Amino acid sequence: MDTTTAFVRSAANGTVEVVVNFGLLSGREATQAEVDRLGRRVCDVTGSVRVQAVRTHDMGPGSEAIVNQVVLCADAPAADADTIRSICEEWAIDCASERSIQPLDM
Repeated sequence: MDTTTAFVRSAANGTVEVVVNFGLLSGREATQAEVDRLGRRVCDVTGSVRVQAVRTHDMGPGSEAIVNQVVLCADAPAADADTIRSICEEWAIDCASERSIQPLDM
């Protein structure tokens, strides 16, 4: 399993933050239903969570990219960080296997 799909950005002060490179895996944005499903999966392990679907446009002379990430912040001890990261990664893989968009041929 490629661990670059989801990684822990920080785990301190009772909060774990995980970034999921969702678009890299699926070629699309996460739907609202998928974001809700991730939140419920993590809530089964922790107290409360905040999930954000982030769409970033990076542009420069001769290049343009859109990055679709999902950022999850959970009220959890740092010891739970790897478990939460694994849940996020499994969720992203499940979503991509259900529905992915292939890149355009240029």
